[in-house]
Order: sequence, then structure tokens, then C-alpha cells
Amino acid sequence: MKPKEFKKWRKAHGLNQTKAARKLGLKLRTVQYYEKGERKGKPIEIPKAVSLACYAISCGIEDVEFSEEPKGRPVVKKNPELVMAPPHDTEMDED
Repeated sequence: MKPKEFKKWRKAHGLNQTKAARKLGLKLRTVQYYEKGERKGKPIEIPKAVSLACYAISCGIEDVEFSEEPKGRPVVKKNPELVMAPPHDTEMDED
């Protein structure tokens, strides 16, 4: 994820930098560095984990709890307001 994409993601979700930081478990300053693309004049890369967290939030996933059993499946908590609705009345080509 590039800095411009990160900022676009944040704005698309109606988040200011502070709210984005809270949602992603980051410090405000870190979000600012990611959007600027640098820290103290040196390029900074947005970690894959942050990109994946942004994607998960975009899919409506707010939190994940893992079972304590070794092969337990995660329990995904979704935010129903962010889950995309199925397409409405789309025309399909009939071949």
C-alpha cells in the first residue's frame, strides 16, 4: 500500500487520522508518517500487516478472537454497516 492509497482508504471510510490510528492500533504520528511516506526525510514503508488490517476493515471485519485450542478457527466480528451489499438488479448477458 502506497501513502496516497492509505490516505484515500482513510478518507473513503470517513476517518480522520486520529480515528484511523485507533482503529488500526497505531499512534497518530505513525498514521501521519504513513500518509506522508517518510519519516525524518527517509522513506517509510507501510507494513503488510497494516495494509491487511485496512482491507479487513473495508470488508467489515472489526475484530478477531482466536480460540485457545491449537487448531481453533478465528471468530470474526463484523461491523454490519461496512459490509458491502450484493449487487442490485444487474442485467446479465444471456448467451
